Amino acid sequence: MSALPERVEAVCATFLVAVPRALVTGLYLRGGLAFGEWVDGKSDVDFTATLSRRPSAERAAHQAVATSCGDSPCVDGVHLLADDLARPPAECPDAPAVLMHDFAVRDAGDPVSWHELARHGVTVVGPPVESLGIWTDDAVLRAYTIDNLDTYWRRQVERCADPRAASLPFTCEWVVPGVARLDHVLETGRQTSKSRAVRWGLAHYPECFHRVLREALAIREGAFEPQYDDVFERGRDVVAFAAYVVERGVASRRS
Repeated sequence: MSALPERVEAVCATFLVAVPRALVTGLYLRGGLAFGEWVDGKSDVDFTATLSRRPSAERAAHQAVATSCGDSPCVDGVHLLADDLARPPAECPDAPAVLMHDFAVRDAGDPVSWHELARHGVTVVGPPVESLGIWTDDAVLRAYTIDNLDTYWRRQVERCADPRAASLPFTCEWVVPGVARLDHVLETGRQTSKSRAVRWGLAHYPECFHRVLREALAIREGAFEPQYDDVFERGRDVVAFAAYVVERGVASRRS
């Protein structure tokens, strides 16, 4: 990515000014930004900050970002020592992190964030991300992806049994790309962004799911005209697609 979106530049600048001097040794972006994808008003700023010492918290810096930038974009990430990135996230101590404006000491991360950072991360300040020696293991990433489908996303499918919840535009925009991204990892061995995963799905999934895929892109970025007059029909298609992808993922573990 040659240049960051203006709002992302503002978030990063505000954070770097607010943190104690010389504490941050590197600031790196992952998530959709790592794949060159930014949908204004929809995308989050996902980051990993490397620090010169292990802090108790950096809440004030994130409060400054929230005050300056408001609720959008949402800024999610974790504060680590650079050396932490050389080992699996499960072996790292809990770290100060912010998620959906909630700042707490929590798990340092997961294989998804480590692999995104290692292979696609964007360096804002600090040593180039490729010089950090970040741990990766494709077998671990694959197993984690299947488990994520079988646990978290299976629960989301069950919750979508409520027609009112399933019919919401947010549900379509969140669930359809969410499961498609994971399936893309299992099918191709590569990570990708939300919108790119949906576009990949249009060439990959049975035609019966193309309508709901186009609807997800219509809601997310206006790429298509709305596909449904009946929002409850849309909800049924969201559930059917997500259930299909979940079962594919679980089946791939057995194969």
